[in-house]
Amino acid sequence: MTLPVHLYRYVLKAHIGPFLFSFVIITFILVMDIIFQIADLIIGKNLDLFIVLEVFVLNLAWIVAVSVPMSVLVATLMAFGRLSADNEVTAFKAGGVSFFQMVSPILVSGLLLGSCHLYFMDVILPEANYRARSLMNDIHRARPTLLFTEGIFMKDIPGYSILIDRVNPRNNEIYSITIYETENLRVPRLMTARSGEFHVNETGSRLDLMLYDGELLQQDEATGRYFKEIFERQRFSIRTTPSGVQRSVAGTRSDRELNIEMMRKKIDDWQREIDEVAVHLVPGPVPSEAKTDSVEAARAMAERTISLKQRQKNSYVVEIHKKYAISAACLVFVLIGAPLGVRLRRGTIGVSVGVSLCFFLLYWACLLGGEELADRDLFDPIWAMWAANIVIGVPGAVLVWGTGRDRI
Repeated sequence: MTLPVHLYRYVLKAHIGPFLFSFVIITFILVMDIIFQIADLIIGKNLDLFIVLEVFVLNLAWIVAVSVPMSVLVATLMAFGRLSADNEVTAFKAGGVSFFQMVSPILVSGLLLGSCHLYFMDVILPEANYRARSLMNDIHRARPTLLFTEGIFMKDIPGYSILIDRVNPRNNEIYSITIYETENLRVPRLMTARSGEFHVNETGSRLDLMLYDGELLQQDEATGRYFKEIFERQRFSIRTTPSGVQRSVAGTRSDRELNIEMMRKKIDDWQREIDEVAVHLVPGPVPSEAKTDSVEAARAMAERTISLKQRQKNSYVVEIHKKYAISAACLVFVLIGAPLGVRLRRGTIGVSVGVSLCFFLLYWACLLGGEELADRDLFDPIWAMWAANIVIGVPGAVLVWGTGRDRI
């Protein structure tokens, strides 16, 4: 017996609401994690509102990539849990509609959603990651104060090398400052301070530092003698690049900024390099003792090169199959969610989110663990990325089969 069209629509309709609801909630939770990071970097730096919104939207791409499969699992648990709690699953079976027929439209929908998700992962997400990195680089160049990183010398402002021990971006306070000044001076100056405050003017052409409890060490150009000046409060200004984000490209793309076709070309290039180097490992005529050391050194170098290239190749193979695997999770989560929803007989958001979280943590742990093993060349990259889907999908398929064979 085939599933009537109106029942097909009814089962789909039972999933649409929970899917949209869970997608909004999950996306909102994940967004809160990046809101504060973006705020600490950008808000209060006199950047254009559209630049801030662009940074947010570009960073939203990876959140959507993660929240879609999670929403599928939550929606499937909620929908089938409600159908079971309202005895509608029993009514379907009494009418001659099997569980396999009930879950079939959701499997088809999961397959279609997974295909769209793969397009998003392959085309939209890499470009968003690349543009986000390019934009952040442009913002850093336009606003030197954004480069104040604790414990690292900042050399982006010509003529100055600045070290800051601690930065409080909420109120622009800085602590334990060391400034080497070489601009327009034959002899560099060294200035240190216990604390201070920084401010960038509206045009971004000047960085003002108010330093407290510090000292200035400088060499007299005429006598060559050093003198030290101790101050309680000292204003220090640095001319910087005028504000305004100058758009540019970030240069070489990382693996998460490439689509599948680009990565396959990289893999082919590395494989050719591996094949060329592997020639040195082919056994040949026994060399004389004088050449033994040089031959062994060449073999050792070839082995190290092959190992390095293989790891680079594995990282790209991992990234390719990660895209496929995460998109396939839209189908795998239907397999585990539908029978669990029927057996739990709970359609509430709390139960669905709780169960979904457990499975998604298991899925993500398998995915990240497999990626780490594959990157170290300890496990086949393809199996490493598909292991999470196998761990979740096989028990799900068994549960679907068992639930379908249950009697009324």
